Amino acid sequence: MKSNNIIRDSKSPFNFPLVVVKKKNLDSAGKPKLRICVDFRKLNEVTENEAYGLPNLLEILESLGSSKYFSTLDLASGYHQINIEPSDVHKTAFSTKSGHYEYLRMPFGLSSAPATFTRAMKSVLMGLEEMCTAYLDDIVVHGSSLNDHQNKLEQVFNRLRVHRLKLQPQKCSFLRKEVIYLGHVINENGVSPDPNKLKCIKDYPKLKNAKDIKSFLGLLNYYRRFVDNFAKIAKPLTYLLKKDVPFTWTDNCEHSFQELKKALMNPPLLVYPDWEAGKFNLCTDASQYAIGAVLSQGDVPNDQPIAYASRTLNKAENNYSVIQKELLAIVWAVKYFRPYLYGRHFTIITDHRPLTYLFGIKDASSQLMRWRLQLADYDYTIKYRAGPEHSNADCLSCIRVIQTDKTVYNKTFVEFRTAEDKPIFNSKIVEVNDSISKAIESETTNIPIPGDKKITHSDVRGIVKNVNPNKIQFTD
Repeated sequence: MKSNNIIRDSKSPFNFPLVVVKKKNLDSAGKPKLRICVDFRKLNEVTENEAYGLPNLLEILESLGSSKYFSTLDLASGYHQINIEPSDVHKTAFSTKSGHYEYLRMPFGLSSAPATFTRAMKSVLMGLEEMCTAYLDDIVVHGSSLNDHQNKLEQVFNRLRVHRLKLQPQKCSFLRKEVIYLGHVINENGVSPDPNKLKCIKDYPKLKNAKDIKSFLGLLNYYRRFVDNFAKIAKPLTYLLKKDVPFTWTDNCEHSFQELKKALMNPPLLVYPDWEAGKFNLCTDASQYAIGAVLSQGDVPNDQPIAYASRTLNKAENNYSVIQKELLAIVWAVKYFRPYLYGRHFTIITDHRPLTYLFGIKDASSQLMRWRLQLADYDYTIKYRAGPEHSNADCLSCIRVIQTDKTVYNKTFVEFRTAEDKPIFNSKIVEVNDSISKAIESETTNIPIPGDKKITHSDVRGIVKNVNPNKIQFTD
């Protein structure tokens, strides 16, 4: 580092502790390279950080749409190619057995380093935004044809050369139809998670405490837009993160843990939005404790997913009526996907028929009126699609697994409602026998009910396993 003018001898009164971290790449001797890190926490506490945000990952990935060729470039020790302001050099001092040193180039560990580096790369690549983008020291160049891509690569190389920025050839990929960039596999058809990143999710060990849950969900959060109804599936795990809730690993927790891993083992390919084609669709739905949405594009039912989104309901929202939850799902989803929808006509698709009439009611409740007014700036059409046809949203399965209190009994109960959401039986629940259970799980056309009645699969509105029926609370 000293011979490369990254550090120099120092007489600074500053002295921060040193940490050495192994890199993934190897040196010429086949040994892991080392990264020297300094613990700058005390310095960071008194540093006025630069207010320059990092690039938005979603915007970066979407900017690659319509491209067929890709190249990824990696700067060699990118931070170390940025000079430090001479008057601040002495503040970065640290000591080793061989002496006292200070940085001449920007080190890792400074709280302002990511923003400073982002601003520098933005300046370096200014004017080339349509052909390349950078997330810190990772650059992706893309083009619609081989010749187009080669010309763009040359322009990017020239720009890097002017600013004396060096690449690390071993970590670069050129003229590819498919590349891995920022943990995602990218090609002309769309984006999917990097299989190498998913392996650590597949092999993730059993969660033993709340800290493990936070780590696991934090890892999954990076890819949650690929998981339909993420919030609902993760509910048993997020429940254990609440204050004063003891850590008790239940069957529901294990099911949630395995289902989340399973969902990412076969992730959908998310397509790039085609801004010129339009025809955006927003499929929304609500369950007892979560709301979700799927943004897609194209003619229904052949539309392709762009992104999934979901969240759990808070304590107050859990008390909403069915129609309030369904409308909340629409309002929240429209706001969430505002960058795609604002200023464009789009279609809201719901499996709750009353919503299609609600927007024509003049004397709506104050809350519903407020929500309706929040959508006034948007150009949309709302359409009803029956539950069985609403599968691409799949935010609320016809079979709902509902959490109750801790009282447990070895029985299973199910509630049946008509397509108009009216109870079929006087009682809200019916005990499920083997034939009913098999019919529900296999999603057969008809479900045999005691008394020679037959109910279609779409009429199953809720299912609860191993609970006291007196403690069950179904949706209205």
